[in-house]
Amino acid sequence: MSNHKETVSSVLSQIRDHPEKEIYRDIGDLRLIVFSDHHRGQGDGADDFRHCKPAYHAALGYYLEAGYTLYLLGDVEELWECHPSGVIEAYRDTLRLEREFARDDRLIRFYGNHDDHWAKTGTLTAMLRQRLQFTVEIPVYESALLRVTSQGDRLGDILFVHGHQGDTLSDRLAGFSKWIVRNIWRPFQRLTKVPSTTPATDFDLRKEHELAQYDWAGSQSGMLMVSGHTHHPIFSSQSHESYLIQQIDELKFRKEETDTPAEEEKLRESISSLSAELHWVLAKSSGVKMVLPPDSPPSYFNTGCCSFSDGDITGLEISDGEIRLVRWPDDDGNPRRKILRESALEEVFAQCWEG
Repeated sequence: MSNHKETVSSVLSQIRDHPEKEIYRDIGDLRLIVFSDHHRGQGDGADDFRHCKPAYHAALGYYLEAGYTLYLLGDVEELWECHPSGVIEAYRDTLRLEREFARDDRLIRFYGNHDDHWAKTGTLTAMLRQRLQFTVEIPVYESALLRVTSQGDRLGDILFVHGHQGDTLSDRLAGFSKWIVRNIWRPFQRLTKVPSTTPATDFDLRKEHELAQYDWAGSQSGMLMVSGHTHHPIFSSQSHESYLIQQIDELKFRKEETDTPAEEEKLRESISSLSAELHWVLAKSSGVKMVLPPDSPPSYFNTGCCSFSDGDITGLEISDGEIRLVRWPDDDGNPRRKILRESALEEVFAQCWEG
């Protein structure tokens, strides 16, 4: 095992054994949406969230009325580049929409490496009270362990963390990384309008870290890990592009086997549609692919992000006994979600116990 894998394994094991928050829920009562990596700035050319704001507001409107609890899994504000007060002023309306969840005790916030300023107890609440007259308390955690039961019987646990833990630049050398971002990258980004948080620019450097998280999650019996940080959607330990490639290959095999012209044409159309989605996904990451080893328990999930340069956002839903990877908006650009992947949560847990 590499030194990096050992470090990530050690850090995550400590967090698993001593989570900041423990939550007990019956699977029938679970109704939550997890978003991360908004990287909200000050609304200028260096702000990676501004194009995603319409999709995000549409999603919040839906989940608020549908009774979901909102998990914000870190890097919500871009505090390596911006002062907190500037971000709060730029996104008053967004924060007030999120506050509606908090009023009903349906908001849980986590800090990541880019907004670890909120790790200081009460800092976020104090800032929001000062700037926006918030009266509701908004604690911010590093981790939470959700213990899921079914009619009193244990199904499994879900560990929520931002995912930077153990990452050399994002965790252990965070101070140096912040200085680089604030003093070199941000002035360049403002000048060129180049976004900073695409999967391509960050993900090539984070492959080793994501594999380390994947390996650790797969070694945990009866537990799922949900993180963000890499901006790369992962569902049941499989990247979205890998899933699409698998589906295309299966349809091509069926097309070769069929001798019915109508069925062949139907399969050809399905292959074309999936191919379009595959190349759309790859274009988001400039062709960067994440191929995770096969035959591991479906333990590792990643939300993707709320700062894709085309204005899309991705997140994870857990409700109605299902876990889903979703994207806003839909294929036609309408303010509706598209379900990219879904599985029965109880079946996912069962596979993790077997693994």
